Amino acid sequence: MKHTPSLKAIILVLAVLVMFGQVSSPVEGWDERLVPVGRVRQARNRRRNQERWVKRWRRWQRQQGRDRRASRRRRRLHLVQQLLRPSRGGVAPGGRGGWPRPSRVKPAEPGAGGEPPVAPPDPLAELRQQRGWIDQMSERQVWALLRRVRWPDEPVCPCCQEQDPRYVELLDPDYRHGLGRWRCRVCAEAGDAGEGGTFTPLTGTLLEGTRLDARTLWLLVELFADGQASVEAATEARVNRHSADRLFRLLRAAIYHTRSQEPLVLSPDQVAEFDEVYLTAGLKGRAGGLALDRPARRRGLKRRGRGTWASDRLPVFGLLCRDGQVRLVVLRNVQTNTIRPIVQQMVQRGARVYTDSYSIYHFLSREGYHHQVVNHGAGEYARDLDGDGRCEVHCNTLESTWSWLRPMLRTYRGISKVYLPLYVAQFEFMFNRRHHNHWNRTLDVLQTVFQVETSQVEGLLASVQTAEFAQVCPVAG
Repeated sequence: MKHTPSLKAIILVLAVLVMFGQVSSPVEGWDERLVPVGRVRQARNRRRNQERWVKRWRRWQRQQGRDRRASRRRRRLHLVQQLLRPSRGGVAPGGRGGWPRPSRVKPAEPGAGGEPPVAPPDPLAELRQQRGWIDQMSERQVWALLRRVRWPDEPVCPCCQEQDPRYVELLDPDYRHGLGRWRCRVCAEAGDAGEGGTFTPLTGTLLEGTRLDARTLWLLVELFADGQASVEAATEARVNRHSADRLFRLLRAAIYHTRSQEPLVLSPDQVAEFDEVYLTAGLKGRAGGLALDRPARRRGLKRRGRGTWASDRLPVFGLLCRDGQVRLVVLRNVQTNTIRPIVQQMVQRGARVYTDSYSIYHFLSREGYHHQVVNHGAGEYARDLDGDGRCEVHCNTLESTWSWLRPMLRTYRGISKVYLPLYVAQFEFMFNRRHHNHWNRTLDVLQTVFQVETSQVEGLLASVQTAEFAQVCPVAG
């Protein structure tokens, strides 16, 4: 007689088989109520887990603000760019979550003794340690260039201005690796209280006492001529930022002191344009020894009306000669009495002057100038006088200059109003030489440094790092 299995035994066997994966579907012929319900561990179900993660992420994203989502998007983009940047071994690191996977590169065979492979040497390693073409020249050659700018003809004694070769002799040509040292026999026999009548090309100039080598000095002047800030220039020239900042201050002071004071318009046939712009510049870092006696300004604060020194919105008055140069003057206020002496000095009477309809220019007709006005308030920006189809009455040429001035000042991330005239003078210097190439602008800056009068050099060198340096650039008005 055969043994019939009980119901409990059958259920137990089916449960064991289902647990070990032997039964994936109900057995045919058996009642569905006798087959246990199949269960799947949620930790092993990747599809359901991914769907659940996506729902959570979308719910969290809806709860975030727009600004935070935008900032996180920028950070994720930056992270992706960093991950996609090729590494030194040529493998682009990737990641999970849909990012590109690392490319399969055949690993290099280990060296002798099981050591890791050595990367091939960079053939341009020596050149990468240099800072530009100036490092391709010897220091003696760079000093020779500076001497040529300092003395175009013959060495000149800075004390008595003697340049006769019979009285000016070369003592040490190898001084400071090629700078050289000369002696003036006139000053030596006269009992000069200095070093026996000796001098170098830097004696009596703003570069006197500098400890920078010739190539670093030339490179910093190049970066200044390109409009870079002192922090960026110090990083590229590999010097302390305070050394670069001191040199840049002296260069701006030299440009400010040697700027042209000659009339801008000398003929009645020439055309001059007048306009003003307002630049936000307050007290920063106790510049000029002035204390900050006002509450902090709210970021993005908009001001109405004309700017003044007290409102930290300084006016800059501009005069431009068509097909000529430009002159920029920082003022304390915009009034007729403030700009009248500037106009009388820069523009000859009888010349044609084009301005907007601001009331401070109404005196020009009474002073003998041929004054023409365009009414910007009525939407008039150019006007045709003779009917030839050419609108010659406008001040758009000078107004386009402001679109160059603002980005230049934005490079320095905030300028104190005490030193704003120095930066405006720098812009005027570079703008009038905008058609020169990089080499000529550098030579012009060096030539300007050597043109500063000896009587002013001592005061500039003594005050360059102090609050007294603000006296170098007083604001008109």
